Amino acid sequence: MENIIVFINYSNQIPIVLGMFGKENLEYQSKFDAMEFDNTNTQIYYHPKLNSKIYFYRHLGDFLNESDDFFNKFANCLFFVENLDNKYVIDKVNRIPNSKKLFIWHYAEVFEKGFIDKIKSIKYDFILSGSNRPELIGNNFELDLLLPFRYFRYYIGYYYLEELVSNIPIPKYDTNKSKVFSYIRANRDSSWRKQFIDSIDGLSSLLNPKNSANDAYDLLYPKYKHFEAINDYLYCNFNLLFETINPKNNSEYFITEKTFKGLFFGKPILLVASYPILNFLKEKGFYIGNFEFINKINSENDMKQSIQNFTNWINSASTDEIESKYNQMLELSINNKKVLFDYLNDYSKIELIFKKILNGEININNKNII
Repeated sequence: MENIIVFINYSNQIPIVLGMFGKENLEYQSKFDAMEFDNTNTQIYYHPKLNSKIYFYRHLGDFLNESDDFFNKFANCLFFVENLDNKYVIDKVNRIPNSKKLFIWHYAEVFEKGFIDKIKSIKYDFILSGSNRPELIGNNFELDLLLPFRYFRYYIGYYYLEELVSNIPIPKYDTNKSKVFSYIRANRDSSWRKQFIDSIDGLSSLLNPKNSANDAYDLLYPKYKHFEAINDYLYCNFNLLFETINPKNNSEYFITEKTFKGLFFGKPILLVASYPILNFLKEKGFYIGNFEFINKINSENDMKQSIQNFTNWINSASTDEIESKYNQMLELSINNKKVLFDYLNDYSKIELIFKKILNGEININNKNII
């Protein structure tokens, strides 16, 4: 008998499933027709290795309207439940024999306390998270800090850029461009970025921060802004990346598309991020420029000092010295693309997790799995 894996919602769930299993490893079983797509409330894939159909329901109501008898036909049913406030969803899942409730958190954002409490109350059989959540760590919690990269690969459309970018020669240091490039938004919850810049002596004068999101179009189509990075990230010199979360927060850390894009283009980057993220990326084999300017980063102050040391150096070095150093770092940074795609194209560990879940081996909290 086949298994079934169920997701509710298209726009966020289809990208993470393709990222976890690989578009090329799944069989698309729905009819490929634009009109059919618009008029159908389910999309169906099949994963041969897992002997599992993967159902995506367009809306919550479409899932609730599916009969219990339909799910009873399958050997095992895995339900990815994100509708935490809906009693009908939980009741329906609980009625299905051989069913398991799973939660996947791939958005790379921080859980609010109320959200955590709801997750605990549902008592998920398994949680796969790209965000470090100390409150949830246990036998049914698996942390993969790179999991959001699988999501962003498809969600922001970079899957379609991979061949293009690999065929573009990576430019060396350009004396006609600013020494340092950065995207910075310093408003509301992001005001810590401006405070950080102001705390680094000599950094503000180096930066001409780019923030081109300024009207209704940018609010309606925010995903298109990610394509702006093709030019900005590929043809800039040093790229100073500010992660989403304030680096003072060293317990709820996660990695977003900001770092993903920096690694994707293989250019020298320095990260303003929680120090565990910097060390994690280094341990995974990524080359992060901060470590060129400080030996160890074991605290927020160390991370901050690495940026101060970089700023001191670039403000005092000659153009020839900067160009030479940059090109040396570029040679090391190019390998980031290989490390990134080695991870993205290795589906074996994710498949192992799902096989164990389907086989009833829920308690798989093993640091070697991810």
